[in-house]
Amino acid sequence: MKRLLTLVAVVAVPSFAAAQADTTNPARVAIYGIGDTIIGHLTLGASTIADATRLLDRHAGLGPARDNQIMFRIGSRTLRPHLLYNPPWTMHQLYFEKDTLVLVVDGMPHDLPSTRAEFMRQFPRAQETNREPGWYELQTPLNKCIWLIAIFSTTTDTIESDGYARVCSSTA
Repeated sequence: MKRLLTLVAVVAVPSFAAAQADTTNPARVAIYGIGDTIIGHLTLGASTIADATRLLDRHAGLGPARDNQIMFRIGSRTLRPHLLYNPPWTMHQLYFEKDTLVLVVDGMPHDLPSTRAEFMRQFPRAQETNREPGWYELQTPLNKCIWLIAIFSTTTDTIESDGYARVCSSTA
């Protein structure tokens, strides 16, 4: 799996309306503005491109669609979502398959343990799934369908980016 972190230009951003992170539903992913404030939520397996557009229109938009050529190995499944959006003024990558959100990558982790040791205490089922020079990846299921992917620096053992993926079909 390629490194999840994607760099974007940092620009001054107005403060966004506050929202709360949803810790009861792992499929409901908080979307943050560069100002590090939640601007809303999208739901893996349910949110559409139109939903993402509505959420992000007031915050520089969704940005252009790109064809995604990367396959992601999540647990025992392989995802290859066909559309990728990098909304401006966020550190997110939004991946869609058949107009449905299936993977969200956040280049600036929120509400997760910062070190590998802390991460393993909170997510004891996490397993290392990939290691490359400079970084490695841990994955853990949050429920039957939703997985958390975390990228750590090999030099500091601190988290650099994270992602949430839905691995079940839309009928699951």
